[in-house]
Parts: sequence; structure tokens; C-alpha cells
Amino acid sequence: MEETNVTMTTEEMQGEPAAKENETKAEKFIRIGEYRMNKAVDAIGRLENLANRGSYEYTQEQVDAMFQALEGRVAEVKARFTPKKAVESKTFSFGTTE
Repeated sequence: MEETNVTMTTEEMQGEPAAKENETKAEKFIRIGEYRMNKAVDAIGRLENLANRGSYEYTQEQVDAMFQALEGRVAEVKARFTPKKAVESKTFSFGTTE
């Protein structure tokens, strides 16, 4: 039996679509971004099933905690895509002039 070496990228190991030859960074962003967004939207949609009072019992506090965690994480991720303001360099002075 012959052994073959198969090298998988991180994306392929995570089930993400394989990279295309000579793919640009913009193309990679779109390829992986679409895949991950579709998975995230599907997972969030499955939370809706938990609203079925016939199958689940929950308190408003639990619902609030669930959405607070979700909204907080979305805000954290969104902040990573927001350009940071340049920090203005300030010089120190005791106010004395020569």
C-alpha cells in the first residue's frame, strides 16, 4: 500500500472552500468571508428554534443573557474592522519659554 502526503490548508481543515491558484487577498476575503458569514447566519437562525415554548422552558433573563452575549461578541468583531484613529503625538511642556 502506497502512502501519499496530503497537505491541507487551515481553511480546508475547517471545512472552508479551497483556495484558488494565484488568489488575491481580496478574493480570499470574499471566499472565506462568504463561507463564514453563511455559517454564522445559519447558526444564529437555529437559535430561533429555542423560542418554541412547547419544547423549551426559559426565563426572560436567560433570553436577555443569550442576546447580550451574542450582541457583545458581534460588537467586538465589528470593532476589529473599524480603522483606529491615529493617536496625536503631544509634546510635554512646563510652559516655560526661553
